[in-house]
Amino acid sequence: MKLRDLKAWLENLSDEELDKELLYNSMDYGISGTVGEINRCDENLYYVGDDPLLLHTQDELKKRGFTKKQISKLDIEVPEGCYYIELSNEYSILERFVQ
Repeated sequence: MKLRDLKAWLENLSDEELDKELLYNSMDYGISGTVGEINRCDENLYYVGDDPLLLHTQDELKKRGFTKKQISKLDIEVPEGCYYIELSNEYSILERFVQ
């Protein structure tokens, strides 16, 4: 979904509907909850297998000892300039699946 599509959809909602909580539901993980915030990504974010699951910028990865060549081989999870949603209580939810 493009942000433009979301904006058009939201513009059709009543004020009463706009005052309701925005929820998420993940059928893959069997979890649901409220969306806490929407973030704008100013840099590419990468995942390197951390536990708990964390996304890192290129600078953070360099500080952890990754080389430019290693970073270039990683998948970009959230591209620079995109918007993304982090799920509320993410760490406590993930801990249930890791244990």
